[in-house]
Amino acid sequence: MAAAIFALAATSVGCGPAALPRASGPAIRSIILISWDGVGRDTVKELLDARLLPNLASLIQEGSRQDIDIQGHETSTMPGHAQMLTGQGPVETGIYSNSDAAPMPEGCTIFERAQRAFGKESLATVVITGKMSFGDPEPDVLPRSILSTAGAGITIYDASNRDANEVGDLALEALVTVKAGRFLAFFHFMDPDYAAHGTGSGGEDYRQAVAQCDQALGRIVGLLKREELYDSTRIYVTADHGFDPDAMTHNNAPFVWLATNDKAVVCGGTQADVPATILARMGVDLSALRPALLGQPLTKAPASVAR
Repeated sequence: MAAAIFALAATSVGCGPAALPRASGPAIRSIILISWDGVGRDTVKELLDARLLPNLASLIQEGSRQDIDIQGHETSTMPGHAQMLTGQGPVETGIYSNSDAAPMPEGCTIFERAQRAFGKESLATVVITGKMSFGDPEPDVLPRSILSTAGAGITIYDASNRDANEVGDLALEALVTVKAGRFLAFFHFMDPDYAAHGTGSGGEDYRQAVAQCDQALGRIVGLLKREELYDSTRIYVTADHGFDPDAMTHNNAPFVWLATNDKAVVCGGTQADVPATILARMGVDLSALRPALLGQPLTKAPASVAR
């Protein structure tokens, strides 16, 4: 039975102590993590080369684009987002596939860990998704989701099946709501995954869906600039998985990417490195996290080529 990715029902094992120490040194005020569901590395390179993703290109020009590999779990939506939003693998989260997913242990998401470090009053958290759940939207999924978990602590949460334009609208509304303070936001766009499952990853529908995600990114950046929030906000755009070549499946699609306006991101790595980078850049002391994150911040090139 599939479960929502934000399933935070209490279990016997949680993540970390009641409070977390902050790391020393400067930290980013606010961060936005964006998932373009099902967008593989080759597709992004192709569309960037064709100048069809102008907003992503502008983000990269200010920061960098890095290759990200998926390791240790299936290349599907639920385990991909579980790792993207926790820095943990299936053993820790209980999410092995879209159809084999236990309720996630409480306290493991980047939202919860960041709020433990800075306090709920000092950090707003936002989650807007383009899917009702990151698995089959069956009736008994919702009782185990964050929608019905009173102690989850997400400031603004809105999950439904909708396109990039509507997710973009809701993202703008949420950012206006939390703009006065520090925030950590996650916006999920399902359009590319939906298009490729319908007509294949080699089709024009897939590419147009990616372009729609780019348009939404441009609207988000535009709002941040108008509200004078852009300079204090770092944006990280990535994907939960890619797609098999010219196919409607993503059975073996581990090659994704990370695009950001964060100049401190200087190397590629694995999907588990993305949440580690986000928490570290916010100023969370990663050494205090239990269980420890699988990844490392992408702000320092590894000592060896192999990761």
